[in-house]
Amino acid sequence: MIVSLSNTILLCPQQQWGVAARAAWPVFGCRLKNRRVITCLNRWSRLPVRFSVGCSRRRASSVANYEGTWEDPDDGSDDSEDEDDCEEEEEEENDLDYESDWEANGNDKVVVSNADALSTRKYEEELVKEVEQMLGPEERAILEQNEAPNLDILSTEKWKPLHTFALAGQIKFMDGLLEKGYNIEHVDKDGLTPLHLAVIGKREAVISHLLRKGANPEARDQDGATPLHYAVQVGAVQTVKLLMKSKVDVNVADNEGWTPLHVAMQTRNRYIAKILLVNGADINRKNKDGNTALDLSLCYGKDFKSYDLAKMLKQVAASRSF
Repeated sequence: MIVSLSNTILLCPQQQWGVAARAAWPVFGCRLKNRRVITCLNRWSRLPVRFSVGCSRRRASSVANYEGTWEDPDDGSDDSEDEDDCEEEEEEENDLDYESDWEANGNDKVVVSNADALSTRKYEEELVKEVEQMLGPEERAILEQNEAPNLDILSTEKWKPLHTFALAGQIKFMDGLLEKGYNIEHVDKDGLTPLHLAVIGKREAVISHLLRKGANPEARDQDGATPLHYAVQVGAVQTVKLLMKSKVDVNVADNEGWTPLHVAMQTRNRYIAKILLVNGADINRKNKDGNTALDLSLCYGKDFKSYDLAKMLKQVAASRSF
């Protein structure tokens, strides 16, 4: 769109300011091509008003909204040819932009990824050569004999590779062992499975991964404690919710008769206790010492937390009695 100020307009100062204010936005608020500048000097206030004219990507407001008469000065040029030139330049620029975007999103990424892959392979090859030169004959023989992980040498009764990877959050190496047939329910000397250790370490990503791989969410250690017991003990709220979704027994008891709700009262974690209660935890279940969860909550003495937990348990008991 071409906008210009004719030199034949005679406007009062108030009209000139109004025209300038309204004309400034559609002209200057957009990107112009083939721009020409016209400067008009106000005879009364001596303030110059500058107008830029030319083609814009964004359509300006109608000229009919402005006061006065707007017309292009007769400079002997053909308006239609100017507009066609502007449109051709826009199309060329759009084509260039499209080509640039395509190259940036396609070819450049391919080139960078290929370069990274070549650089990585080259580094690995150089590393292998360097290490082989550094190793002695006996060390090199051990390396040649163990193309696959030697789990007999890598494991002890306490330190198991899969347990270590689970606790360290090394899902990639953990999957490598599972693909080679390593038992996902393998236990250490304390009867803990990799899932137990992942829960103790609050490794939520590992916990989800092990459950998807088929790990037993109700596996017991040598004391009869399940992953839910440990999740409550370490205060892992998200893990407790995740195990609830796996349909574990919320009232499961260990060898001492302690349920997860007993453990929640010991840790004085009101939020986790509430989750267990909502999912059906039995407030009347007694451990081998004959204590309920309410009894344990009162054993800490007369402090606010004791009263708070006792009130919650009493309210739940009253609501379930109806």
